[in-house]
Amino acid sequence: MKLEITREWFERRAKLEGDLEISAGRLARDPTPEQLNVEPAIDETADPMRMAFGSLVETMRRRRGLSIEKLAESTDLEVSDIMRIERDAHFRPEPRAVYRLAETFDLPGKVLQQLSGNTVARPGLHEQALRFAARSGEAPQKLSRDEQRVLEEFIAYLEKQQG
Repeated sequence: MKLEITREWFERRAKLEGDLEISAGRLARDPTPEQLNVEPAIDETADPMRMAFGSLVETMRRRRGLSIEKLAESTDLEVSDIMRIERDAHFRPEPRAVYRLAETFDLPGKVLQQLSGNTVARPGLHEQALRFAARSGEAPQKLSRDEQRVLEEFIAYLEKQQG
């Protein structure tokens, strides 16, 4: 007996899952608008969201007193990837990198995947991300009380979105 699983079977199973995320093995990226043959609905939000993601990574790194090199070492990522995440709003990190950062900083991975541009962001995240990015500026190595408060508010929001 030969077991044959068709594409139609997978599509029927995916419809049963509703809006739940489905993956096997490593995390998969959402299809691009070109792959779906639709107009990009979130294209203008991608860069500001990634700016917020980069600001979050940098702020969390500074909060823990880590250099870029130490963070790269502890997450098993390349230094250049950490630098691009923190400084390049056009850079989309691999899902593995986002997962490792979420694990290292004890942040909700699913929401960080959305913030990084790897999956579609839920309503409300864009506004909160922009607010966080605008309020977390470049500062000396140590976080100010205001930056610490802003960071804690944003983390609380992200954790609430995970549930």
